[in-house]
Amino acid sequence: MGNGSSSGSGRDDQGFATILSIDGGGVRGIVPSVVLTALEAKLQKLDVDNKDARIADYFDFVAGTSTGGLMTAMLTTPNAEKRPTFAAKDIVQFYLDKSQLIFPQTTEQYEDDELFDDEAAINSVLDEARNQIQQYKNEMRNHIIVDPLISALRFLLKFRLLPNFIRKKLRSLVFPRYDGVKLHEIINEEVGQKLLSDALTNVIIPTFDIKLFQPIIFSSLKAQRDKSTDARIADVCIGTSAAPYYFPPYYFKTKVDFNLADGGLAANNPSLLAVCEVMKEQKMDGRKLLILSLGTGAADQSGRYVVGDPSKWGLLRWLWYSENNGSPLIDILTTAPDEMISTYISTIFKYCGWEDNYYRLQAKMELTGARMDDASQENLKKLEKIGKDLAAKHDAELEALAQKLIKNRKARLTRTSG
Repeated sequence: MGNGSSSGSGRDDQGFATILSIDGGGVRGIVPSVVLTALEAKLQKLDVDNKDARIADYFDFVAGTSTGGLMTAMLTTPNAEKRPTFAAKDIVQFYLDKSQLIFPQTTEQYEDDELFDDEAAINSVLDEARNQIQQYKNEMRNHIIVDPLISALRFLLKFRLLPNFIRKKLRSLVFPRYDGVKLHEIINEEVGQKLLSDALTNVIIPTFDIKLFQPIIFSSLKAQRDKSTDARIADVCIGTSAAPYYFPPYYFKTKVDFNLADGGLAANNPSLLAVCEVMKEQKMDGRKLLILSLGTGAADQSGRYVVGDPSKWGLLRWLWYSENNGSPLIDILTTAPDEMISTYISTIFKYCGWEDNYYRLQAKMELTGARMDDASQENLKKLEKIGKDLAAKHDAELEALAQKLIKNRKARLTRTSG
């Protein structure tokens, strides 16, 4: 693959500004981690001057959303020796070992057919119900409860005689699917107390602040200039991973308050965001861009929805498609932007004469295997294989990319030493 034609700057000797971008996708993050393992192995083999080559040595900017944000932190957070805490292959093992802790299989305390045939047990349930009703009335009277509907649903969940299938439906309306406790613990254990400004290369991690109602882009370069944004990397990772419905939003503060939800609300594919940030921060310095953008797998949803009777497509229909228990609106909003961003960048790079410098690796997968929280060992192994197949399919491109990255790094080190 060539280097593309000149952009007209007349300064092609300046090399590339290199960007690694990693999409969000929960446990599907194992797919790009396998691809990065293959790339890192090539770098270690080909770069004779850097046998302990790590991804952070070769990319000027690493951008990641949600699970990609966590990977970004793991690739760039320094250990005691000022080297990346995780090699790419360690991240693969992290997903295999920790995913079931982050996305546990839940079981209800009471089964559908459980009966209370003991009079004392029945009386106990009735007493509990009376107490809960009185508590509910008191709270409503004192205006403690802000949202009566949610409070009423929470109240119903406290009845132990409620059928299990109803309990599950109510819980999904009232609570996040996961409480996030293990997620927080694991991120804090793995990333520690390091700050954004400690990152070994420049990082870009999007989140969405639900109080300010706007995207918040965490950047290590910004953090070095503005200490109010120099948050713990662990806090940023938890914030960008707080996917609506799956995990609760996350609050923390530095000198300012942050009320964060998943970065995918702003940019699930953060590559275009990274391009904008790089252009603002570096003003290009006469350098062209070189991007590796990694997806976490695209589900084949063709044929899943049909118009049918158009008159039935009110709000409920867009939110819930009963034939397959899908949500057309959510599915469209969470998938279409990713590939549109890829289209935008491809067009921009072609116009600039950089078409050979944009690598977008995305795997197709079955819809049944695309759930972001399916942490079964069977599914994790399947995702690992998808990652290996993707890396093998693009082996020649990864080889060419590795050569470019090595050449670019050597030129960068020469300019720095000079």
